[in-house]
Amino acid sequence: MLAARHMNKLPAIPKRLLLCTDFDETITHQDTTSILFVLAANSYGQLVTQYEDEASELLKRYEAQWQQTSSRNFDSAGLHEFLEGYALVDLRSHYRVVASRVLQGIPHQELAKAARNVEIRPNVVETLQLADDWKIISANWSTEVVRTVMLQAGVATETTHIISNELKVDEQGMTTGEIDVKVQSAVDKAKWIKKLRAKDTESTIVYVGDSATDLLALLAADVGIWVAPDTATTSATLLQKLVDNYGVDTHPLFGYTSLRDCVAKASDAANERPVLFTMTEWARLKAVAEGHFQN
Repeated sequence: MLAARHMNKLPAIPKRLLLCTDFDETITHQDTTSILFVLAANSYGQLVTQYEDEASELLKRYEAQWQQTSSRNFDSAGLHEFLEGYALVDLRSHYRVVASRVLQGIPHQELAKAARNVEIRPNVVETLQLADDWKIISANWSTEVVRTVMLQAGVATETTHIISNELKVDEQGMTTGEIDVKVQSAVDKAKWIKKLRAKDTESTIVYVGDSATDLLALLAADVGIWVAPDTATTSATLLQKLVDNYGVDTHPLFGYTSLRDCVAKASDAANERPVLFTMTEWARLKAVAEGHFQN
């Protein structure tokens, strides 16, 4: 926590709070992509295996490079190079999913029905309610799934609240297997943060995410908060490797009482590396957001 004697030196920041967040494994406990494949009548096992094999090969190549890297300065170019390669693996998988039409023939109403069983993390709703505005920026393939999960949790959504992809539906209300893509990569998410900043210069922008695809958005926001679980997950393990090998500092959000403190730390000219904050539970962000409006 910043020392009390320095509090009067903290910069003034906008009181408005624009809270942006990832969806899968950030708001939810689990990745909801599996819902779509369960509903699909076609086999998808080979597609998943091919994606996992390509992602594993990419990671092995970079891990060999990381073992030879001694510098711990922030390496923006190296980070972007990795994430672009990672995005290409994901994009090739996306093309295979569309080409195979594995997600064709799902009744649109079944998407909403299946999504009603998805549970979200505690304190998400209460934290979103504290913000002046909020956005979900997700690479999920179904906006309908995202919308239904939030509605089921008691969060009323408008069209502008969810920035995500959408399974195309024909006149009979059946999915065609094609996907209308708005968010696919880490670069895409960062671009959305920059677009939102250009439209809203009066807000402090906070981004919450859990995976490598969130990293550039986390760095682009005024305050980037990584939902780092107590137990190791595939997404958390990869993000930890990127943070360690490309020179990003992390600080537990537990040590901060308001967003003002977080912005001061993240924007401190003395920082040699960019700063992310970590939390295991949304209750911590809820407390920090409450402190933002009380100060």
